[in-house]
Amino acid sequence: MNIETLLNKYLRYLALEKNLSGHSIKSYKADLMPLCKQTELSINTIDSYLEERAKAFDYKPSSLARHLSSLRGFLNYLEEEKHLDFSAENLFVAPRLERYLPQCLSIDEVSQIFENIDPNDKFGMRDTVLLELLYSMGLRISEAVQLKLEHVQLDNGWITPVGKGNKQRLVPLSGKAKQSLELYVRDARQKFKPKIDTLILNFHGKKLSRVGAWKIIQARTAFLGKSSISPHSFRHSFATHCLAGGMDLRILQELLGHANLATTQIYTHLDSSYLKEEHRRFHPREVSILSSK
Repeated sequence: MNIETLLNKYLRYLALEKNLSGHSIKSYKADLMPLCKQTELSINTIDSYLEERAKAFDYKPSSLARHLSSLRGFLNYLEEEKHLDFSAENLFVAPRLERYLPQCLSIDEVSQIFENIDPNDKFGMRDTVLLELLYSMGLRISEAVQLKLEHVQLDNGWITPVGKGNKQRLVPLSGKAKQSLELYVRDARQKFKPKIDTLILNFHGKKLSRVGAWKIIQARTAFLGKSSISPHSFRHSFATHCLAGGMDLRILQELLGHANLATTQIYTHLDSSYLKEEHRRFHPREVSILSSK
């Protein structure tokens, strides 16, 4: 029986046995239909599906968690119906989630990226501001490219990005991020001959596209030799570094603009991994062990 046939049986089960709404079933179908591209169900093909979904949704933890939940339900059903020749029990332990999350940059790597940008380069200050929005303030790439001058309150030290559901939030602006924004707004932005009130402009003085932002990220991080760095990697690193520094989860929820705390809690999976890796890299006894190998 092919995967699409099994999926249709599962969707009928959700409707008839679980009495789920049409909207919920439509959501499950949308999440799982890409799995039907695979020729068979195996651990390898499931990995391929999750990696493809992660890329499709820009490695957003909330989207990935939803797909993991949909997949878990489907595989549990198949296992109960004897359509699965392996156990799905160990596929969804917390560490596996980290494999599909966006690349988390270390604090040192982030510093290198900023230091590697020449502020005298025509695009240097603009690119610095873009990265500040993503990393220092944790904005989504869509929020960063849509941010208007009126959303930047330099005197008060706030920016007010418009997030999902057209909801606006307050994000503090201070330190180097504020300095970079002040220099850019006062001087560098004018060199692009603005034709629109969007903060970040492209070469023609118009709003920078998401594709354009991706290209900037790839160009500015190429020297690190990591092919999977995306705009969301900076937002993800912002969240991880804030948690590692002791920030309260609910404060982080506000800064990220998450409607539900559960979405923010996904970052705690990577936080524990990040702390272990940093300890391994910098603790004197760990370093001495690594250097002796």
